[in-house]
Amino acid sequence: MNRISIMEASVRKWNRIIAGKGSDGGVLDCPPCRIFYVLVCVGCPIARYTGKKFCKGSPYIEWYWHQNDVHGKMFRRVYCPECKRLARNMRDFMVEIVDHLKAEKSGAESGEPS
Repeated sequence: MNRISIMEASVRKWNRIIAGKGSDGGVLDCPPCRIFYVLVCVGCPIARYTGKKFCKGSPYIEWYWHQNDVHGKMFRRVYCPECKRLARNMRDFMVEIVDHLKAEKSGAESGEPS
Protein backbone atom coordinates (compact mmCIF):
# COMPACT_ATOMS: atom_id res chain seq x y z
CA MET A 1 0.00 0.00 0.00
CA ASN A 2 1.45 3.36 -0.97
CA ARG A 3 1.38 6.51 1.17
CA ILE A 4 -1.37 8.12 -0.92
CA SER A 5 -3.65 5.09 -0.50
CA ILE A 6 -2.92 5.01 3.23
CA MET A 7 -3.84 8.66 3.61
CA GLU A 8 -6.97 8.25 1.47
CA ALA A 9 -8.00 5.51 3.91
CA SER A 10 -7.54 8.08 6.70
CA VAL A 11 -9.83 10.50 4.88
CA ARG A 12 -12.47 7.74 4.65
CA LYS A 13 -12.08 6.99 8.38
CA TRP A 14 -12.69 10.63 9.30
CA ASN A 15 -15.62 10.88 6.87
CA ARG A 16 -17.22 7.93 8.71
CA ILE A 17 -16.62 9.67 12.05
CA ILE A 18 -18.13 12.93 10.79
CA ALA A 19 -21.16 11.02 9.44
CA GLY A 20 -21.69 9.41 12.86
CA LYS A 21 -20.94 5.95 11.46
CA GLY A 22 -17.58 5.40 13.09
CA SER A 23 -15.34 6.18 16.02
CA ASP A 24 -11.67 6.91 16.50
CA GLY A 25 -9.60 4.16 18.08
CA GLY A 26 -6.35 6.08 17.88
CA VAL A 27 -3.36 3.95 16.88
CA LEU A 28 -5.60 0.86 16.73
CA ASP A 29 -7.55 2.00 13.68
CA CYS A 30 -5.45 4.76 12.16
CA PRO A 31 -4.37 3.61 8.68
CA PRO A 32 -0.88 5.18 8.88
CA CYS A 33 -0.34 3.96 12.45
CA ARG A 34 -1.13 0.40 11.42
CA ILE A 35 1.88 0.51 9.12
CA PHE A 36 4.27 3.08 10.60
CA TYR A 37 3.68 2.87 14.37
CA VAL A 38 5.45 0.02 16.13
CA LEU A 39 6.19 1.53 19.57
CA VAL A 40 7.70 4.50 17.72
CA CYS A 41 6.38 6.66 14.91
CA VAL A 42 8.70 6.14 11.92
CA GLY A 43 8.00 7.01 8.30
CA CYS A 44 4.41 8.13 8.79
CA PRO A 45 3.14 10.53 6.10
CA ILE A 46 1.61 12.72 8.84
CA ALA A 47 4.92 12.94 10.72
CA ARG A 48 6.78 13.67 7.49
CA TYR A 49 4.31 16.42 6.63
CA THR A 50 4.34 18.10 10.05
CA GLY A 51 7.95 17.31 10.93
CA LYS A 52 6.70 15.95 14.27
CA LYS A 53 5.98 12.41 15.47
CA PHE A 54 2.84 11.07 17.15
CA CYS A 55 0.46 13.45 15.29
CA LYS A 56 1.89 16.50 17.04
CA GLY A 57 1.38 19.50 14.79
CA SER A 58 -1.89 18.03 13.46
CA PRO A 59 -5.51 18.74 14.46
CA TYR A 60 -5.59 15.31 16.16
CA ILE A 61 -4.20 16.63 19.43
CA GLU A 62 -7.09 19.09 19.87
CA TRP A 63 -9.60 16.34 18.92
CA TYR A 64 -8.04 13.91 21.42
CA TRP A 65 -8.05 16.35 24.35
CA HIS A 66 -11.59 17.53 23.61
CA GLN A 67 -12.74 13.90 23.65
CA ASN A 68 -10.95 13.21 26.95
CA ASP A 69 -11.69 16.45 28.78
CA VAL A 70 -15.26 17.11 27.64
CA HIS A 71 -16.70 13.65 27.02
CA GLY A 72 -14.41 11.26 28.91
CA LYS A 73 -15.68 8.27 26.98
CA MET A 74 -13.72 5.29 25.78
CA PHE A 75 -15.04 5.63 22.23
CA ARG A 76 -13.99 8.88 20.57
CA ARG A 77 -16.77 9.92 18.21
CA VAL A 78 -18.98 12.90 17.43
CA TYR A 79 -20.96 13.75 20.57
CA CYS A 80 -21.43 17.50 20.05
CA PRO A 81 -21.00 20.26 17.43
CA GLU A 82 -17.43 20.88 18.61
CA CYS A 83 -16.59 17.22 18.03
CA LYS A 84 -17.89 17.52 14.47
CA ARG A 85 -15.83 20.67 13.87
CA LEU A 86 -12.68 19.01 15.20
CA ALA A 87 -13.30 15.84 13.17
CA ARG A 88 -13.74 17.96 10.03
CA ASN A 89 -10.45 19.71 10.81
CA MET A 90 -8.72 16.34 11.02
CA ARG A 91 -10.35 15.09 7.81
CA ASP A 92 -9.41 18.29 5.99
CA PHE A 93 -5.83 17.94 7.22
CA MET A 94 -5.72 14.37 5.88
CA VAL A 95 -6.99 15.66 2.51
CA GLU A 96 -4.24 18.32 2.57
CA ILE A 97 -1.63 15.59 3.05
CA VAL A 98 -3.14 13.48 0.23
CA ASP A 99 -2.96 16.51 -2.07
CA HIS A 100 0.64 17.17 -1.00
CA LEU A 101 1.65 13.55 -1.67
CA LYS A 102 -0.04 13.59 -5.08
CA ALA A 103 1.76 16.83 -5.98
CA GLU A 104 5.08 15.30 -4.91
CA LYS A 105 4.40 12.20 -6.97
CA SER A 106 3.39 14.25 -9.99
CA GLY A 107 6.54 16.37 -9.68
CA ALA A 108 8.72 13.29 -9.35
CA GLU A 109 7.13 11.68 -12.39
CA SER A 110 7.64 14.82 -14.49
CA GLY A 111 11.23 15.19 -13.26
CA GLU A 112 10.54 18.41 -11.38
CA PRO A 113 12.19 18.89 -7.99
CA SER A 114 9.75 18.63 -5.07
